[in-house]
Amino acid sequence: MGLYSEKTWSRTACICALAAAFLAIYLPWLAAERELFRQECIFAVEAMEFDPFSPLVTAHGVPEYNAFPVFPAVTSGIHRLTGAPVERVMRGISMLMLAAGAVLVYFAAASQRTPKAGFVAAAFYLTPLIAMEKAVEGNPATTGAFFLLAAQLVFFYYGIRKSNWNKAWIYSALLAASSFLACGFSMLLYFIAPMFFFRRPLSVKSKFRSPGFIVAVLLLAGIVTAWTLPFFLRTDGSVYDVWLESVLFYKKKYFLDIIEFPLLLPLRLLPWSLIAWLPFCVALQELDKTPIFSRYLRTLTFVILAIVWLFNDSESRDIFFLLGPLAIQTGITYELGTRRYGERIRKLLFAGEIFAAGLIVAFVTVQLAPERWLSLFISLKNSLAFRDALHFPFVVAVCCVLLTIILFLFRFCRKQQPLWIMLLLFSVACGIFYGGVMAPYRAQKREKRRIGNDLRKVLIQAGGKKLYKIGINDLYGELFYAGVDAVKIRSIGEIPGDEPVVFLIGTEFPGTADRSWSNLLPPEYTYNKHPLSLWKGVLRTNPE
Repeated sequence: MGLYSEKTWSRTACICALAAAFLAIYLPWLAAERELFRQECIFAVEAMEFDPFSPLVTAHGVPEYNAFPVFPAVTSGIHRLTGAPVERVMRGISMLMLAAGAVLVYFAAASQRTPKAGFVAAAFYLTPLIAMEKAVEGNPATTGAFFLLAAQLVFFYYGIRKSNWNKAWIYSALLAASSFLACGFSMLLYFIAPMFFFRRPLSVKSKFRSPGFIVAVLLLAGIVTAWTLPFFLRTDGSVYDVWLESVLFYKKKYFLDIIEFPLLLPLRLLPWSLIAWLPFCVALQELDKTPIFSRYLRTLTFVILAIVWLFNDSESRDIFFLLGPLAIQTGITYELGTRRYGERIRKLLFAGEIFAAGLIVAFVTVQLAPERWLSLFISLKNSLAFRDALHFPFVVAVCCVLLTIILFLFRFCRKQQPLWIMLLLFSVACGIFYGGVMAPYRAQKREKRRIGNDLRKVLIQAGGKKLYKIGINDLYGELFYAGVDAVKIRSIGEIPGDEPVVFLIGTEFPGTADRSWSNLLPPEYTYNKHPLSLWKGVLRTNPE
């Protein structure tokens, strides 16, 4: 039996395939449909309150110790410049930085092998399940991952390859500092920790004696100090909170996460986990034409993987930080690996046929099955009322046609088309189901918008523009949609005594004698099954 071989697509066709896959999976035009989700609420508030002349990032007037300025600054700037919804801007930045990372991965892999290696690496970076799940959320993770990968590649290019250690240290330090300002201290750990495990590049002391190393250390120290110092200059004694939350073993589910991580990682990398093991095959490493670069990438992957695994914080999106080196390795090993194992891997693509057929059945079931019947088999947190939209049958028909085409390609063309294209089709099938069913299903949840609209109407009627929040750690999304200036306080005493009328949202009666308080919300109004009140406090002229 001869070696496995596959035809090569033109560069234009590969670019069009990746662009079409990106649009089909991430649906950027629907970015503002779903209301703010979990951490997005805090990021949105940070963006709306962002002050370029303040060293602190605040949310409801309170400095956020785990907040970093790049993401809220860019979000705030684009929102104010274009007037686009904050949800669309945040999610657009997340998707755009994922695409930028894919471009970076392409050039890194293509420069070592062929354009095909670059396209495989870019497809891997752009379309694993973890990206389809997390990159559609407005989060700085993809931004931090881009700058981290850029720092790692610049360090290799100027230092290990060109032996220009001054440029290597300075340029990589600037990029690492950018990743720190996007995602925090973990970025510095991901950048610095692998250096202690390189085989030769950093074993010579002279590399640390270069002026560039001193400049890089001063740059990083200066930027970290500029971010950290304002917190330690505060005198309210609240600096301790962030460090307590970061202590290892503080999490109750730490050991459970340690056990689950290696089991879930291959699932989160699907469908690319089918070929992600190729760079670690010893038989292929012996034939590698760029062993130094490959060893460098493997070191990055292993060290970052160990950090994400052992020092995890229940953030599956941290996988983004090892995705770049892993994708590049897979790309440069792809042609060599598929020559030897291509036929075996291709047999596994039979699952693609079953998967595409199953999605077609799922579409038809969602369209036709009674909600009561479906609730017996799956847990429905929201209703299926989105099926009543006039355009939904048309959406189902189009999605089923597209999935039928994918099913046809898996059945009859998988032996003729490149393996990586078939894996890309698997991801596209997931994206079609997400766009056709999951996106409109999730967009139904409008609880935050509902509460926000209720609060806004009440405050407009009462003439309120500023709102104090007490005894509540959440309500970021709800108050964002209310469109009010919210300030979080720890006690009633923090309310200025000279304000004749104040508005306070909380779960308990304020109970101060200097003001008369009246609840502007219905008595039965609740938030997350807890009573919620919006108090109007009028200053008494003669308090009893």
